[in-house]
Amino acid sequence: MKTKNLITVLLALLVCTAGALAQGNDSSDKWLTVEVRSESGEPLRDACVTFVPKEGEIVFRKADSKGRVRLKRPAASNYRVVVKVDGYEAQKKQVAVSSSRETVAFTMQPRAN
Repeated sequence: MKTKNLITVLLALLVCTAGALAQGNDSSDKWLTVEVRSESGEPLRDACVTFVPKEGEIVFRKADSKGRVRLKRPAASNYRVVVKVDGYEAQKKQVAVSSSRETVAFTMQPRAN
């Protein structure tokens, strides 16, 4: 009887693990990626990217060396994305997150002196 219970528990663990792994590859694995570049196409590292949802917490991130910021699993909603970089004009865009992976590109304009 103990062997049967052990087998049942092991099968249940395998089913749960397989389900969890499958969820990582389906459309519920959402990302909102923001790419920040200069007019010449160079990535702008350390750009300050702000995600402002209609409801909920505002999220601040700093761009990596490739000028990218990724927000994992954002709620399907409309966001205002604001980008600021020293020496460039600030920009903002409205973004509707609906599909599993969204990318928003910003081409920053130099600030007039």
